[in-house]
Amino acid sequence: MADDQTAPLESRKDFDDTPREQYKYWMTEMTAASKRLEEWQKQADEIVSRYLDDRKNQNKRSLNNTNPQGFRLNLFNSNVTTLISMLYGQVPRVDVSRADTTGADDVGRVAAEMMERLLRSDVMNNGESYDSIFNATLSDRLLTGLGTARVRYDVEVIQNGEEKQIQSEAAPIDYYYWGDVLWGWGRTFAELPWIAFRSYLTKDEVEEKFGDHAANNIQLKKMVANTDDKSAGDPEEDSPWMKAEVWEIWDKEKRKVCWYSKGYPKILKSQDDPLKLQNFYPCPPFMLANQVTKLYKPTPDYHLSQDLYNEIDVLQTRISILTEAVKVIGVYDKSADGVQRIFQEGVENDLIPVDNWAMFAEKGGLQGQIDWVPLADIVVALDKLIVVRDQTIGLLQQVSGMSDIMRGSLDNQYEGVGQSKIKASFGSTRVQALQEEFAKFASNLMQLKAEVIAKHFDAETIVKQSNMQFSLDKELIQPAVELIKNPEQMSFRVNIKPEQLAQMDYAQLKEERAGYLNGLSTFLQAASPLVQQDPRSTPFLLEMLKWSMAGFKGASDIEGVLDKAIEVMQQPEQQKEDEKPSPEEIRGQIQIKLEEMRAQAKQQELQLSAQMEMQVRADDKQADIETKQMEMQFDMQKAEFEAQVEMQILGAKMDADVRTELLTSQINAEQQEAGVSAEMEKEILKGKIDIAKLKITKRADAGVKIIEKNMEMEKDKRNNAAKNDSGSSDA
Repeated sequence: MADDQTAPLESRKDFDDTPREQYKYWMTEMTAASKRLEEWQKQADEIVSRYLDDRKNQNKRSLNNTNPQGFRLNLFNSNVTTLISMLYGQVPRVDVSRADTTGADDVGRVAAEMMERLLRSDVMNNGESYDSIFNATLSDRLLTGLGTARVRYDVEVIQNGEEKQIQSEAAPIDYYYWGDVLWGWGRTFAELPWIAFRSYLTKDEVEEKFGDHAANNIQLKKMVANTDDKSAGDPEEDSPWMKAEVWEIWDKEKRKVCWYSKGYPKILKSQDDPLKLQNFYPCPPFMLANQVTKLYKPTPDYHLSQDLYNEIDVLQTRISILTEAVKVIGVYDKSADGVQRIFQEGVENDLIPVDNWAMFAEKGGLQGQIDWVPLADIVVALDKLIVVRDQTIGLLQQVSGMSDIMRGSLDNQYEGVGQSKIKASFGSTRVQALQEEFAKFASNLMQLKAEVIAKHFDAETIVKQSNMQFSLDKELIQPAVELIKNPEQMSFRVNIKPEQLAQMDYAQLKEERAGYLNGLSTFLQAASPLVQQDPRSTPFLLEMLKWSMAGFKGASDIEGVLDKAIEVMQQPEQQKEDEKPSPEEIRGQIQIKLEEMRAQAKQQELQLSAQMEMQVRADDKQADIETKQMEMQFDMQKAEFEAQVEMQILGAKMDADVRTELLTSQINAEQQEAGVSAEMEKEILKGKIDIAKLKITKRADAGVKIIEKNMEMEKDKRNNAAKNDSGSSDA
């Protein structure tokens, strides 16, 4: 047994396994851990005060000791706020998958879906709590260099007769303040021998958990805002409650948990591993800033840039002092009362009277009686300070990775957009490292929650909280629950992606999807000929498409669709391999194929003959139709010609009748003078009319005969052409 509690430890066997001896051991460990982390905790307190510009809570050994009362340009607050906005903007969506996805495992798939529903429903139902936890841990990481949270198991049991019945189960996540965590010496998280979480309990809570003796003898003290009880903090920020400081220590070496309170002479309580987690600790690896393998200890980001922050504050203080000095001030002759009245009473377009103008003029007037404080040197110094301050700010932004290019602006007017994108890409890699760190922490935290559910939740609770009663895979629910309860048979992979935590950048998302669609279009155009030539290449091409899609954020949903498509395309090939026909079946299939080909050839021959016959009939019918059309056309032309002849005959007859009447009238008038000659002319005229009628009739008959002859010749030509076509077809 060790007598000196501050002496170096050599072996745990030096301490008996009793509450008092274990208290001495843990007092030595806790004292050493407090001293090891004391400097970091004090610096973290001052960094938080610097972030809030809370100057009254900073002691003499302040981070800003070069400018304790000066003017501050709080760029640190601006940079941290910008980073928080970039890294976290929404409650994440939890994705759960099987660690081994090879093979068709429907039970494993349903088990992963049940776990995913459990985690998602818990996040959705407790969104404000998760939002507060993630925001607080991220702020602690960016300010103090350490952010952490832990998972626990809560169960409410009621007595139902002689049996105990589970009323409710939960695996809540608790945020822990960075100053309420201590750990043993180690170079990495995996080497840490123990981790302790501090809680402040009232006397009643101590009595409920550890008994009356502990409640009456444990030390109570006032809770303060700072981690260092000895530092001079603001008394107004202290809690009015007197509480006991109790440390919950997770001892990885012995896989036990014990409760320790400084000043109480023994361990309050000790028990075996309550959660039985694979890695024992109820928390994931801390979000630790600037981790090195020298010692597992955070180094805040501010510590690396504090000199630049302080220098900017000094420059800004000097700029403020010189700005205050740049004002109109000077001295004047006390005897010249009118000079002073210029600035006290003078208004626009006003004159100030002078009692003795001659004496006033002798002294040189206003120029001889006023002397101003020189401002040129002050203004020049002020301009120089502003330039140096801006250069220092630019240097700080480069060191911290928060350059203006990250906000979308250009360094100068001659810089192109392409150069800006290159700088933004380089700067974004630094931010992306923080995004990956934060997403990994959130994923590991939800992984622990899933492990607690699998190990401790009742099967009925899992089914109820996963809401799988109405799933299409209801018959697989029971074996899936059994698989969840046996994590040795299957492990889950819980994943939260950085883009699911960060604020959605819709412009970037649109650009990425447009780029992917362009690439997809090119891929499909190149792959289409290969698929048409050999459809069996489709699964291979889909795998290539899935591989190319993996480079795009948010492509997991489409990857699931591709997985199903690949599975469907592979099934027919698998069925073909499993159902190979025998040789007899192959010969029978060939014989059937030949018979089908013969029948198909015969059918094609019959169809061709029928088509030829139908073509001949169609040609004959077309010729008959054309003949009928020609006959009708001839009849119409003949009727038209006969009508024209009749009109000509009728016209000639009417003309003859008119002339006859005229001649008769003339004859009657001249009967007496030329009776005999008139009669002769009348006879001659009638003869002429008869001759004209005969000529017209013969001309019409000749035209009709010519038309009939042409019609017969055209008809013979049509018949000969039809016979020639029929002979060619028969040949």
